[in-house]
Amino acid sequence: MTKKERGRALLVDDATRAADDCGCACKASPDYEETQADPRRRVLLGGLLGWLLSPLWFGSKTARAADQDPAKMRAQPGDQLVFRLGDRKGEAIALADVVDGAKPLLGYPYDPVNDVVRKGSRLNQILVLRLPPEELTEEVRARSIDGVIAYSAICTHENCPVTGWHPEHQQFICPCHETHYDPKDGARVVSGPAKRALPALPLTVEDGFLVAADGLTGKVGKRKPT
Repeated sequence: MTKKERGRALLVDDATRAADDCGCACKASPDYEETQADPRRRVLLGGLLGWLLSPLWFGSKTARAADQDPAKMRAQPGDQLVFRLGDRKGEAIALADVVDGAKPLLGYPYDPVNDVVRKGSRLNQILVLRLPPEELTEEVRARSIDGVIAYSAICTHENCPVTGWHPEHQQFICPCHETHYDPKDGARVVSGPAKRALPALPLTVEDGFLVAADGLTGKVGKRKPT
């Protein structure tokens, strides 16, 4: 045996004696002999576990990064509302722009501090309309400004955009599966397959323009199964 080999043998012998003299309960484990027979098992199992969990770890980091992207964040208190479509796309929506009983306007939240329109996610679309204040429930009236109210434009059934409007019944309509929502009563479901009302966006007004007084009152769109 060479000097190098004798050194290795001494190290292994010392390590074995240290394990035998540790005094802990590991030897009472039924896996003790198997672990001692194949110490590589721990390394292999640890590597496999790390490989399996890595998508969850990096996926969660990616989700957190998306949540922190100002363009993808949901409406925040202090956000202005801007037109999503048409000749005035990107312009701020004024209180006077919302006509009583007319088809709802479609907008996006705009962060004036960071100069960012939150259009990085289609789930950020907002419906804005004006109805007679006396026709609104007390709860809805408290979130409105002179009869102007705002709701998420994303159906809570399958995340379709709620683009339809029934002028006679004054109800939102999702064209995908015909869910009807009553904006006068918190956008509750009147008919159709959706189970939840559209989240509301409380409003205030600053210099004549519509501003979010708070965040949305609930989760936007379809809830993921738990």
